[in-house]
Amino acid sequence: MLYEIARFIVWLYFKIYHRFASSGAENIPAGRPVILASNHASYLDPPAVALGIYPRHLRFVAWEKLFEVPIFGWLIRALGAVPVSPDNKNSSAALLRLVMGFLKDGSSVFICPEGHRTETGELEPLEGGVAILAMKTGTPVIPTWCGGTFRAMSPAMTFPRPRKVYVNFGKPIYMEEIPAELGEKEKRRYILDKIEEYYKKMDAEDKKRYPRQQLKEK
Repeated sequence: MLYEIARFIVWLYFKIYHRFASSGAENIPAGRPVILASNHASYLDPPAVALGIYPRHLRFVAWEKLFEVPIFGWLIRALGAVPVSPDNKNSSAALLRLVMGFLKDGSSVFICPEGHRTETGELEPLEGGVAILAMKTGTPVIPTWCGGTFRAMSPAMTFPRPRKVYVNFGKPIYMEEIPAELGEKEKRRYILDKIEEYYKKMDAEDKKRYPRQQLKEK
């Protein structure tokens, strides 16, 4: 019930203020947890993805200070967020164990391969944690694109702006479909390359749809 209340509040906000839309949910395999590997431009990304996969539930980690923000902290906790301290954020092993626990319990998880929010609106290099997690657990990876979140609430903004936000889910990357002859390092690179290829495709489409000068707005 708490999740449904929080989801409705967030849905209402995104639908009215950000004209939220999502597509590609049919690419998410049913009956098993998945890793939603999303680009990261804003604090709006996790709740937007959570709305996009509804009625499935999503788990994700968030900086503990965000839980101190009135209403917002309650909402993200109700939507499946778990607070982590700066020490946890700086420990890849600790985060890996935490997220592996979510997947073991049957929950889908939100991961940002870029590791942090982009400061410029441009894509950042991908880190290998998502590939390691997928290979260790055998969980499918869904390349996920959050569009408009940088324009709506970039790291430079204190309050969100009424910009359109949308989420697209790409084709799943199944671990069993990775060429068996590849070594472990090559398999990790294979996963990251697939995610990066999707990001670049979606980023190019986004740049055609929206004037780039919007990214410079403060």
